[in-house]
Formats: sequence, structure tokens, C-alpha cells
Amino acid sequence: MVDTLKMPSVPVLIRQRAARDPDAPFLTDVAGGTMSGGEFHAAALRVADAMAAIGVERNECVATMLDPCLTAYTAWIGLCWRGALEVPINPEYKGNLLAYALNDCRARVLITSNGCIDQVNAIRDRLETLERIVTIDDAVCVSQISVATLASIEAEAPRIEHAEPTLADTNAVIYTSGTTGPSKGVLQAWGSIQQVQHNFSGEAIEPDQVPVYYSPWPTFHSSGRVGFVFAAVRGGHMVFRSRFSVSHYWADVRAHGCTHTQLMGIAGFLMNVERRSDDADNPLQWVLMNPVLPDYCDFETRFGVRVCTGWGMTEIGFPLNASNLPNAQTCGKLSPLYEVRIVDAGGRDLPDGQAGELLIRGKAPFLITQGYLNKPDANRKSWRDGWYATGDILRCDADGYFYFLDRANDYLRVRGNNVSSLELEGEVRGHPAVAEVAAIGVKAADVPALPGNARASEDEIKIVVQLNGSVPLNEGDLFDYLAERLPRYMVPRFVEFVDELPRTPTGKIRKAGLREAPVNDATWDRLSRSVPAAI
Repeated sequence: MVDTLKMPSVPVLIRQRAARDPDAPFLTDVAGGTMSGGEFHAAALRVADAMAAIGVERNECVATMLDPCLTAYTAWIGLCWRGALEVPINPEYKGNLLAYALNDCRARVLITSNGCIDQVNAIRDRLETLERIVTIDDAVCVSQISVATLASIEAEAPRIEHAEPTLADTNAVIYTSGTTGPSKGVLQAWGSIQQVQHNFSGEAIEPDQVPVYYSPWPTFHSSGRVGFVFAAVRGGHMVFRSRFSVSHYWADVRAHGCTHTQLMGIAGFLMNVERRSDDADNPLQWVLMNPVLPDYCDFETRFGVRVCTGWGMTEIGFPLNASNLPNAQTCGKLSPLYEVRIVDAGGRDLPDGQAGELLIRGKAPFLITQGYLNKPDANRKSWRDGWYATGDILRCDADGYFYFLDRANDYLRVRGNNVSSLELEGEVRGHPAVAEVAAIGVKAADVPALPGNARASEDEIKIVVQLNGSVPLNEGDLFDYLAERLPRYMVPRFVEFVDELPRTPTGKIRKAGLREAPVNDATWDRLSRSVPAAI
């Protein structure tokens, strides 16, 4: 296996690949289009030259707002060659969420498509730093902010030399959900994300193997990037679809010869499809599953694959992983590249079997985040005597297997996306009829599946709402209000109106009490009311 602490960064690996075998396929969009390594490297350098031509400086944040497409990846790597910091933003963001993301990273330049420009124009009076929009489309559209096509800038940009990105350089600023405050931008180094080759624990790598990674995940999230990095590190090929689709999943895998993939919270949807005699007749070999289905052995047998799992965070990479799982609950064993401690609330080390907060440090400085963008207070709080405090509760058994038990902080995870309860609650409070709200997670196992709807493998979102009585409001109208303002995965499934939210003696909302009976006779379920599910 390649020594990922000493290898070149991904942009340099792609350049080497382009020189060695320029015509070998590297990146394929199932909607149409394949780029070889040589084509990709040339396209990335054109982006780097274009950014230099419009004055983008090294270490400057450049926001991107793109659905998965070939240009989303060339823009990422091109910005890295320029030495800029890409800040990928969810293309579904609008209003408060979008304004916060653009202002927090202080971006002067946004690379996006024409389909997102109306969302930006709608908040232009609230944007503090944005000066220029670069569209990946062939023509510009109407905008109150200066806009030009990427192609036109590239055509006029002089070719220049760019410094090689290193493992210690930031590959992107990935925003993760806020818990006690708004979302924070994680400075993630190449050396951290390039440990993805260890994700498929136990794999015997054949020298002539060309792995093909299938990714139906968004590029604003690390999940949509690890497949790309895996292909670059392993000399393989990545195939992507802009959105996960149950009906297209196995057709894509078979058509493109995909051998590796990651399933985050949606493996159950594939299991719920009617069984066929040829389910195992596919090229897929390895599935990184998070979380693991209780019947994962049936999944392995049915589809002819091996399931592995792991645990990680954008801030720390993926330090725990395992195959040949002893059970469905474990999240793996510790990578030799990391050291960890499990401690109690006082910071004292706990023995095996006892649950506590996991602290971690890497054997190279770039394995752990370089910090949160423009958040000095958060950076100070995240470190304790040289150890990064994850805020997650785990335990380790006598055999070295770790088990994730809970999130110490109050955030939610839906369809593989982290959701800030604080940001969601802020949007709900924006309705004139709402006095107060609390967002909680409802474990999918606690919710009976409705006819025609597959059960998810992770949390569903519930909001408990206290009205102010100023205007009439019902649950369906509140749902419609939120659907217009939030990404689909953030829109709650459950709504419950209460006369008064429970509080602690200090006045804080007591969410623990709300979780005691999360779905009850007073709980409105958007699926049972025939509102289309956002999957």
C-alpha cells in the first residue's frame, strides 16, 4: 500500500498520471462526458490561470456553488493549483444560509452556474465581500453582481507557472454543521483526505487493478470528494451521478464496471427494492457503509460484496475502519496513523469498555484540521493539551473495536448530511407565527415505515414548535414555508405544536424531555399526509 504520509498531493498525482498515461479515463459523469487524466489536468490548469488573471491571490477563499459535474472537480483542483482555498457551498442554499456562508468565508469570487445566480441576487444587499460571479455556463445571465463566463476568462488568461500543492496545504474549506453556533469552515489538508485508501480495510490490492469508484454524492460535502481522491491515489477511475437514485444505482454500477462505493444512510433503500435472481451479478466488490445495516450480512450475500465501515469527521479524516465486522454496531479499529484517548468530563482517561469523549491526534500534523476559518474561539476550544476534542462519545472494547454512542453536541444527520439544529431553528423562528422552536433527531428505527416509503438508516428531523398566537398556522403551511427556504434534506419530517416548550431551571429548552416520546399522537408526519418525501 502506498505510504500516504510521504506521497505527493492529489493535484501532483494527477499531473504525474497525465504525463504517464494521458488518455486513460479518470472521471466520468453518468449524464454524459468522460475526462482522461491528461484532459483533466489541462482543464484544472486553465482554471488556475483564469483565477490568477482576475486577481485571486494565494490563500484567498473562492466560493463555489455547483452540483456534481466535471467542471466542479476541475474548479476544485484548479483553485488548489492557484493556491486559493475553495469553499464549496450547497447549491440549494438561499436566504440566511447562503448569506452567512458567503460572508463568513469573505469570498470576493463565486464560481457557480446560471441556475444559482437568482439565489445570490436575492441577497445581494446583505453580501459584504462578493464582487464577481464566474458562471460555468456558456452565456451570462442577468445579475446585479458582475458576472462573466469561466470560458471567456480562460481564453484571455496568460499561462503561468504554479507552485505544487503539498500534503500540508488546504484542499478545501468544508463547512460542517454548527452545534452551539453557526456552521464552521474546516480547513482540511490534502494529507488528511488522502488517507481514504485506508477506508476499505482488509482489501488486498492487486498491482494491476484499476479500481472504479461510484459516487452519487454532492461535492460540497466530503463524501462527494473522497471517491475522487481515492481514484487519484489508487490510479483508478471515478464515476459519479449528480444525485443518488435507487432506480439507477445498479444500472450505473454495471454499465461502468464500478468496484468500490460508499453508502451513507441509504443502504436500506437498496435492500427494500424487490429481490432479483441476478442481484449479485454486478462488478461491485467493496461497500463502505455508514451506518452499518443490522442485516449487513444479508446485504453482502444478496449483492455479492464485502461491507466495511468506519468513523470520522471532516476535521480528523477517517481514523477508524474495519472489515470482517464482528457486529453491525462497531465503527472499526484505530488506524496506526493516529493516537486516541477516551476521557470523562474531567479529562481523565477511562478504561476499555467505558464511554467517554474521544480525543485524537495524528502522527503527522496535517492529519488533523489546521483549524476553523475565521473562528479563533472555536479553534481554542477544540484543542486540549495537544489533543483534538471530537465532542463525540465512544467506547473501545478489549479487542480494540470502537463503538460510536452519541454526539456530545446537538446536531443531526439526515441522508448523509450533517444538519445544524441552530440554523434550522433560526429558519423556523423566521415565521411570524412562531414564538420558539426546538429541533431534535428521531431515530429511524423508532419510526414505522409507511407503505411505499423505505425506512432511512439515520435520523429523521422533528421540530417542536411553540406558537405566538399572532396569526393562524397549521403544520402543512409551516412545512411549505420551510420547503421554500431550506435544502430538501433540512426540511423536517415531523412537526408538533405545543403550548409551551419544557425548560431547565436556567431557562434553556430541555431537549432531553422532547426525545422521550419523539413520535406521539400529537406529531404531524409529512409522509402520512401525502407530502412528497425529500430523498
